[in-house]
Amino acid sequence: MNKVLLRYELLGLLRDTRTLVLSVLLPIILLPVLLFILQGLGQQRWAGTGNEDYQYSQAKTPAGLKAFCRKVFDSEVYHERVGEDPEALLEEGSIDFAIRTKAPEKTNLKLAKDLGEILPSHSKILNKDAPGRPVIEVLYRSDRDRSMRGVFSAKEALEQFREQTLFLYFYSKGVDLGVRLETKDVSTVQERAARKYGPALSTFMVLMLLGGGSVAALDSLAGERDRGTLVTIFLSSLPRAEILWSKFVAVAVISVAIALIQMVNLSVYMLLGWVKLPMTLGWGQGLGMLGCLALLFLGEALFTTALLLYISARSGSFKEAQLFFFPAFLVSFALSLSGLLPGLPSRSIVSLVPLAGPGLLIPEILANRMEWPVLLLQILVHVGIAYGLVRSTLNYIGREEFLGGQSSKVGKALRFDQFSQRALPFFALLGAALMVVPANFASLSTLRGQAVFNQLILFGLGPLFLVRYFGQSLSKVVPIKKVSWPILLACLALIPLGQVAATGLSHLLGPLLPAPVKALEEMMKLLNLENTPAWQLYLMIGILPGLCEEFAFRGVLLHALHRRFPPWLLAAVVALIFGLFHLSFYRVFPTAYLGFFLALLTLSTGSLVPAILVHAGNNSLAVYAMLHGWDFETLSPLVYAVGFMGQVVLTYFVYRWGRGYPGTSWSSEETR
Repeated sequence: MNKVLLRYELLGLLRDTRTLVLSVLLPIILLPVLLFILQGLGQQRWAGTGNEDYQYSQAKTPAGLKAFCRKVFDSEVYHERVGEDPEALLEEGSIDFAIRTKAPEKTNLKLAKDLGEILPSHSKILNKDAPGRPVIEVLYRSDRDRSMRGVFSAKEALEQFREQTLFLYFYSKGVDLGVRLETKDVSTVQERAARKYGPALSTFMVLMLLGGGSVAALDSLAGERDRGTLVTIFLSSLPRAEILWSKFVAVAVISVAIALIQMVNLSVYMLLGWVKLPMTLGWGQGLGMLGCLALLFLGEALFTTALLLYISARSGSFKEAQLFFFPAFLVSFALSLSGLLPGLPSRSIVSLVPLAGPGLLIPEILANRMEWPVLLLQILVHVGIAYGLVRSTLNYIGREEFLGGQSSKVGKALRFDQFSQRALPFFALLGAALMVVPANFASLSTLRGQAVFNQLILFGLGPLFLVRYFGQSLSKVVPIKKVSWPILLACLALIPLGQVAATGLSHLLGPLLPAPVKALEEMMKLLNLENTPAWQLYLMIGILPGLCEEFAFRGVLLHALHRRFPPWLLAAVVALIFGLFHLSFYRVFPTAYLGFFLALLTLSTGSLVPAILVHAGNNSLAVYAMLHGWDFETLSPLVYAVGFMGQVVLTYFVYRWGRGYPGTSWSSEETR
């Protein structure tokens, strides 16, 4: 590393006003703002002040319901407001929640009789023609905090009254349960505060590192290329390795400065008490905690520096670098939110994912449960991958065509190179859209919405646009070729074997990457097996993903990268990207595992047909198992081992029988 060049780079960065604002001024200002916001909202958002009064109104209902509600809300907290249209009052904000009844769930004469005996006034709620359990519906507005707090308070009051009514019922029957259920939070104030502030601190640091370092890093290579100064430096006698390492250290100084500024900020607010955090830390304990955070943030700073320089080197101009920075920013932001996922321990395999591991570890550090092996592992992961990115950047800038910003190839070869270079950023953009768009449109979060948006638009039209834009032949990008009958039979056998092997892998990864119960419940709610016709489940879970995802990943993405990686590594890269697109950490590796074998089938045969058949068959088998009560989770370890071995053996036979993918070392055909 050349000291003169490093001094030149640092002076250039310090003269840039944007760097000073984004790297120094904003970090100093924004952290206290974040702490004040979390302190003011945080876990108290829906709890209210404890002294609030709520306005409610009732729809036109039987007199029994009015008596019921007046008895439930007989306190100074709730105030009934009479109105002709409670829903209109709720919409205009005059009340906090509204109450109405719905038709009884089912006929239950005995329930009506018992209720009439215990509380005669409440029996009027019931429909005379079809007595049954009354349903009370509380209406609220989720876009108003007061309404949210009011409905939570009302729900608690209703549940308490229901418990009292149930006690009266059993008491009237001579039954004394003798048991009262209570819940109590035994976590300490500091542990609750760690859970509250930790994930936000992780995300905030990633945003600051990317935002502050982006101007310096993108301008360092891509910007200088635009201005022509990069050519002058590269044509000097200095080795390119020294040039790159000097630029890396210069940008790293900015990132490290951002991390240190945040540590000073935290020291001031945590130890001096400028912001009243719910943490009582001694100086020794506080300094130790801040030291662990500093080490973690320094590792993140080195990683983000290497990532930004890699983007800058791969871009032909500063504007193009900004375009590529956007999807990288969104993906990094999503990874930093790992601390919000329920059920993931700091020792899970997520610790091996850059920017995601700290989201799980920072709350543990703040709660004084930090484990040194996990901390050191995460630092090594960030530093190791950062070094790999720098080496990859060095190899790229060592090419002759780098200075010109264009490939020396022309015609079809040039268009393919452009297609190959833009494929990964384009898929990163698709991944960002997959994370952001459905989260803001409720209709796209349903099973049908996912089938339309995820499969048809993102994985269908999106990659098709990329292929057409760069003028690639669709028949070459997505090879639909006939394969021999032995290969087809092997693929049919791979469907159940793959299902068993993937389930066995999930069992092995369970202690490291547990599946959150809430996530599984949401998935079953999404499938809605009772109300969704079977043919729709097979179509939206089996057929469409088998076609669209194979078109996107084993078709477009694999073809775009097939000259940049050897076959085995290519299959692994495509599989990992395929797994990351499923967004849930606990699903990444089992999904990537199946994606790896699907990529091997495509590379072995030079056709997308086997992968489509196995993918659609695997998903359809999972649907059939859910509908008919088959359970792959309770098989013996021997069965899982047989499934894995059978999958490996049959994939090897497909490799031996196939002609290979054109343009790769496995191909038996002419590749040019």
